Amino acid sequence: MARPRKVPSNLPKHIDYDKVPQGVYWDGTGRGRWYVRDAHPEGHGTKCKTVAGPAARLSDLHAIAEARGGEAQRGTVAYVIDQHAKSLAFSQLGTTTQQHYRDYAKAIKVFPLKNGSKLGDAVVDRLSPGFIRRLIDIIAQGRPGIKPGDAAIPGYPTKANHWLSYLRRVFGWAREHDHVTTNPAAGIKKVKEKRDHRMPERDVFRRVQDYARRCSERGAREKGALPVYLWAAMELAYQARLRGIEVRTLTDHHVEGEVLQTNRRKGSRDNLVRKGEQTEVAIKVLQDRRAVIWAKRGITHLNAPLSPKMRPLFVSEDGEILTAHGWHTTWGRLMRNAVRDGIITAEERFALHGLKHRGVTDTKGNKKEASGHKTDAMLHVYDHSLPLVTESDTDQR
Repeated sequence: MARPRKVPSNLPKHIDYDKVPQGVYWDGTGRGRWYVRDAHPEGHGTKCKTVAGPAARLSDLHAIAEARGGEAQRGTVAYVIDQHAKSLAFSQLGTTTQQHYRDYAKAIKVFPLKNGSKLGDAVVDRLSPGFIRRLIDIIAQGRPGIKPGDAAIPGYPTKANHWLSYLRRVFGWAREHDHVTTNPAAGIKKVKEKRDHRMPERDVFRRVQDYARRCSERGAREKGALPVYLWAAMELAYQARLRGIEVRTLTDHHVEGEVLQTNRRKGSRDNLVRKGEQTEVAIKVLQDRRAVIWAKRGITHLNAPLSPKMRPLFVSEDGEILTAHGWHTTWGRLMRNAVRDGIITAEERFALHGLKHRGVTDTKGNKKEASGHKTDAMLHVYDHSLPLVTESDTDQR
């Protein structure tokens, strides 16, 4: 049986010493402080570190002990995020939603605040609706670096609204389960999202594509290496005027023969796209890459899926169809590297979806038929070309 801890004579009267967590000590010399022992930086013995004053409550001491044990402090943003991720409510969400929430959680925990701390360390019950409003506005509008030399944070209205919805859900769940007493994100309005197609200029698109192609020729472990499917996906999205998911889910069935059969979403009509030389090259590159990956997994032409519909062009290193999360992670790395290496500016970044806009805009002839759109209104969202018209008749009659 453990030996009972001796109660110091100057212990604060509101503290039950038997309930003080292990590893937290009261200074009995009269200075009135709570301290812990850390390994000495020079490698011998321990060093005392003050962690709280005499007014600290027992709950504060347990929170300190939890934080030192690698867990987020009870009641903080990071703590309620972690608890929500372990909950039944989280487990009942769709796989894609869960992954999005994990991504939000990771970024929110380390988001820097003006006082030098991180958002994950902030105590939820001490946050006001005004704080959440300012946070969302900063994410939407961007801000300069906190310290001299720090990079500016660009604005992302869509990201701001996603964070707001996530925090509102997490804080609401935490309040229902007595982890916190308030939900500071409740009632906060979303920011207006500006419709921004982010269609790249043609030379920007080709510069990034050439850069992605060069990076794909590097060794797998070489710095800056990127998978070959990036530049190939860009070519298919542009030439066939496809959305990102429509590119990522292409199979051998869609590219057999002399044409590419589209697999459009959102009510657009499918069509057959004649293959140009670059399209043929992109398809072959994807099929060759898949063959190498499948061979490593013991899948050859003898035991590969017989149906062309079961043979995706885009596969991950495990041989399965490339996931949306895997795609977005790699695409984000491409854009960051392209900005870092001076290929494009931060303002010239674009998404794969922007290449559908570029493809529709560059199409000659019947654009509605080429893009699969059923109405002129749908087409006008993607067609950014400027019509050439005659001048007004100014003759006086």
